[in-house]
This record gives sequence, structure tokens and C-alpha cells, in this order.
Amino acid sequence: MAESGYPPIVPEFAVSDPRASIAWFEKLGFGVKGMATMPDGTIMYAELTRGDALVMLGPAMGRPVGAPGLQLYMKLGDGIDAFYQAAKAAGIEIAEEITDQFWGDRTFTVRHPDGYRIMFAQTVRQVSMEEVQEYLKQFASTPA
Repeated sequence: MAESGYPPIVPEFAVSDPRASIAWFEKLGFGVKGMATMPDGTIMYAELTRGDALVMLGPAMGRPVGAPGLQLYMKLGDGIDAFYQAAKAAGIEIAEEITDQFWGDRTFTVRHPDGYRIMFAQTVRQVSMEEVQEYLKQFASTPA
């Protein structure tokens, strides 16, 4: 964490329904760290945390919602299998099932209701850059 208590990069989501998005993130074990509302109760800004992970969200207000090319990668300390099962049980849309990746992480990807993709990862084995390069070389030589 940076001196300010915030990580150097914090994803911020422009969402169509901030209350529904907060409820969605709560299903993934995030809690509300802070929130700013208008006098009528409209959420203008919220910070959500899960362990060291921090996300911000607010209404789209002219910003694009669900940037289809954007995917966030969030590292978990441990317990990814239980986290995956809890996400499925909570009705979270799983975009990519849990699997061990060649770079040493066990991952799965969820899809936010506005179209954002979030990949959760846990390192399960250490892999050298040479091993990664060898895998990529073999992958590139495999016929499509």
C-alpha cells in the first residue's frame, strides 16, 4: 500500500446502478469502506474492500459502462477454491471456470452485471520467466 493507505492503482467502475453493484461486490466478500451520497440518497461514490483489494465505483454519468476490453486481475492471498465456490453459490456469473494457469496462478473470472470482467488469482506455484517463455514458444508452434 502507498503512504496514503491506497494501493498505487485502484480500479474505478462506472456503473449503471451503484446500489446493485455494491450488493454484487458484497456477494464476493467485499465490504463498504466508505460512501458519499446526495441528499436524496443517490450514491455518488463508494469504496469497497476485500483484504488488501480496493475498488471504487460510482454512477456512469456520461462515462462508458462495462468497457468490454477491460479485465482486472485481482490477487488473493489464499483460499481461491473456497472463494470460487462461494461466488458460484451467490449466483455470480462465472465467465471462466477455475483453472491452473501456466504462469503459476490458479484463476477464475467473473462478469459484473455491467460487463466488466474480473479475474481472481492465487499463486499456487512459482514459475520462472524461462518456463513462461518455453510454454509460449510451444504454444506458438501448436497448430490452431
